[in-house]
Amino acid sequence: MRSLMNRRTIGMYFEAITEDNILKVIGESITARDASGELRSRIATIFPHAQVIVTLPGIHAGQRLAFIDSLNAARAEQGRPPLSEAEECAEMEQSVDLFVEEQGAFIRPDPARMDLALAADDLLQEVMPKRLIKFLFLTDRRVRDVLKQRGECWRMFLPPTDPKEISRTIVEARSAIEGRAIYYYSPITGTRLLTHESLRNLADLDDAELRKHIVEIATYASRRNRNGYCEIEVFMANPGMDAADFDRAGSSSPERLRPDFDALCLKIQSTIPPAYQVDDLNDASWRMRIFARLMMQKDNALADEQTMGLDPDFSMRVEWLPGGRIEEGELILDPAIEEGYGHKQEKQMSPVVRGLILNLVQEFGDLEYINLGSVQPSPRRNENRGGRREVYVAQIKQRCAPTEVLQIVRMQKWGVRERLNKDKSLEEAMIEAEEYTEYISDRRLACRQLGMNLVLFQRALKVSEEYTGSNVRYRGRRIWSPYFQRDYISGIPTDQVLARKLADPRYAVSFARLFGQAAATNMIVGRAELSGEVVFDVGDEIVVENSAGLPSRIIVADHVGTFVDWRGSLESRASEYGRPIKIRLAAITDRDQFINAFLSGFTERFVHIKEEYIKHRRAFDTLFKHRPWDPAGSHACRWSHVLERLRYADAHKLSQLIAAQIRQ
Repeated sequence: MRSLMNRRTIGMYFEAITEDNILKVIGESITARDASGELRSRIATIFPHAQVIVTLPGIHAGQRLAFIDSLNAARAEQGRPPLSEAEECAEMEQSVDLFVEEQGAFIRPDPARMDLALAADDLLQEVMPKRLIKFLFLTDRRVRDVLKQRGECWRMFLPPTDPKEISRTIVEARSAIEGRAIYYYSPITGTRLLTHESLRNLADLDDAELRKHIVEIATYASRRNRNGYCEIEVFMANPGMDAADFDRAGSSSPERLRPDFDALCLKIQSTIPPAYQVDDLNDASWRMRIFARLMMQKDNALADEQTMGLDPDFSMRVEWLPGGRIEEGELILDPAIEEGYGHKQEKQMSPVVRGLILNLVQEFGDLEYINLGSVQPSPRRNENRGGRREVYVAQIKQRCAPTEVLQIVRMQKWGVRERLNKDKSLEEAMIEAEEYTEYISDRRLACRQLGMNLVLFQRALKVSEEYTGSNVRYRGRRIWSPYFQRDYISGIPTDQVLARKLADPRYAVSFARLFGQAAATNMIVGRAELSGEVVFDVGDEIVVENSAGLPSRIIVADHVGTFVDWRGSLESRASEYGRPIKIRLAAITDRDQFINAFLSGFTERFVHIKEEYIKHRRAFDTLFKHRPWDPAGSHACRWSHVLERLRYADAHKLSQLIAAQIRQ
């Protein structure tokens, strides 16, 4: 879901370190590779004040000592005494840990010394694109806040969620200290995980190599890094692995080396559950457990997205983009906006991202910072829909406001660009795009008139960009693309409500009644895909909970698909509204109560809307009288047909049809 750079990316940039003498390197080039073509060292330590980077294999503590050795060697050449112990400590405290991957460099900051981390960041940007540098330790608010206030949420490293990317992350975590790559290195904690299989496979080495690795494990298993984490842990073994056992095995006589090693392996194996004794990426349990350990941060938690103001499910679909920060009232756009991410689509996004940021700055006035993120579609959303589908979330902090503002930006599905791509003239494209904007606004008004609980405010705006589509007559022309902006809704999409919540009868009944009410309005406005299937319960209906944690409202975040089904009978659609209830019954304690709450909510809401229409029929019928009438499907025509269908509909009969489908 979150995009990764192509392999071998890092090598194109770090060569500049030595070529331009920007950084002095102690060790091999950061791009040095082993016999299999993998990076030889995945860790590095940078000393910003000295403009030195240490890449020697081993651990960060060893790299810091190597830097001290280099300083003392230089002092000796100058006839000066070596550094005192206090001076050595002061020098080492000026260092920043790095983790290096094919995808870029990851800074592991000391949250109390973010100035150092930013200095290291500035230095790295001299030799590689900013987009390749990310920050770790996001569970610490100090790290997150610094990045947020710089408009750089996009630089927070967030673990991947796609299974293929997770597997790739695990494979690329393989690392060595001084011997072979037998560990899985956590870039977050700095701990190296040793699996039972990796340990057991050491038996294939000759005696000298075997002893070397046992001694290595014994040496580092008892040590902790500067952040307080163990240098080596045996994956899924009992906590507090006894380094003395490895020390004894490493000190064994030649004839006892292998028997003692075998005994050690058996001892450790006895503490590891069978499911975790073999490295198997195809085993979801093993894969997710070791991935969770690799991505673990302080307090044994992953980055808390609530601090970003977003709900967990939504936040997992956000990829933060380069934004901007405010310094002394001046907007400083992130230069990474122009860099793109190496993908054609993302490079094309740059003018839009820049334009959206500028519009938001002008709209909200005196700001502290602004962050913009691209929202990936819900997994349940139909991917075959046409038109433009970009969605963004903006996080805005005004100086005069105590809290941040969150805005959702959705590009208009059919704008000037899409109509030019259909070989329209520029004039036709602009007129038709304006008409479509008007149509969407009319549809929104119609939905509210018929009781759909939409977010209160939505604005129609425009952003300029260069046309690069298929219509050769207008390539390179500046066009204005429409979009809609609204407040972010904090809540849970109906399709993401957890089974454990629905197991609570109080929650289930409250949810079912509100869900039934939402279903009634959804059916009345004929919300459907162009291909015909009903659009409901696919992530647009947001459950808002009260202070007691019970559902209080369901708000529809996006009215896409409304008035698509304006000709068919409601009876033919009724069965499709039973499926969302049917698939939840396994989690429900009292199924009859749950079903009845949904049906009563549906019926009551449907009857109420119909009564309001009959009571104020003239106001409803003439609402869009001023709009063009086209029997092929103008909004005025669709509105008339939907009202006529509502007038003759029988809510109780529809409820019975839904109930029959549920109980099949």
